[in-house]
Amino acid sequence: MAVQYPREHDRTLPDWSELPLNTREHLASQTPHRLQRIMYCTHVGEVPAEHFAAAVAEADRKLRQLLADEPAARQYFGDATFAGVAHETDPMVAAEREYYLCDALIEYGNQHHSSVWNLPVLNRDHYGLFEEK
Repeated sequence: MAVQYPREHDRTLPDWSELPLNTREHLASQTPHRLQRIMYCTHVGEVPAEHFAAAVAEADRKLRQLLADEPAARQYFGDATFAGVAHETDPMVAAEREYYLCDALIEYGNQHHSSVWNLPVLNRDHYGLFEEK
């Protein structure tokens, strides 16, 4: 799944399969922590499962709306979803999806909304919740 959108400073994102196995395994052991760090705008600690599930559903609804409102977003997100990361039972598949989704969130947010934290798919009321102590 090669990245098919413009990235800041013309940097390329290595394809998931090009990452060393130990890096992919490390990322898989942490999934969905990276996505949660973006969603909660903090170094998160333990996020209650029911809260995360509701936040994921809300983010996916907002992502579908973003794709409808901003056609350029389709190039970045394609068929990626928050649920595709959060509800995937295979850790390696979830990590790969998270790798691409988080990159798209960061790149699209920075390039089209001045910051990932301004993306309309994220709920600002969640920022700082469950901060790691």
